[in-house]
Amino acid sequence: MKTSTIAEAKNNLSQLIHSLETEEPIHLTRYGKPVAVMMSESQYKHLISPTKSLNSAILNWRSQLDYSADVSLSDKELKSMRKESAGREFSWDE
Repeated sequence: MKTSTIAEAKNNLSQLIHSLETEEPIHLTRYGKPVAVMMSESQYKHLISPTKSLNSAILNWRSQLDYSADVSLSDKELKSMRKESAGREFSWDE
């Protein structure tokens, strides 16, 4: 993600706004630490738009996945996360 200091943003605001129309959001920093994010109106609307259903949320999430990135867990990592116990007792009745 592109970054800009607050001072640079004040001096180049119109240029940054034009770049937001075609590029990704911009992190604004103060003393080297991110404090805000500038984004285009379309990115903002997409971010706040309500999801119609759980299924559409999952499909939307899947469409944004980067399948070329290696983020899978090994069998050893998965086994270390899983508990060996049979689970807990559950009943819908009180």
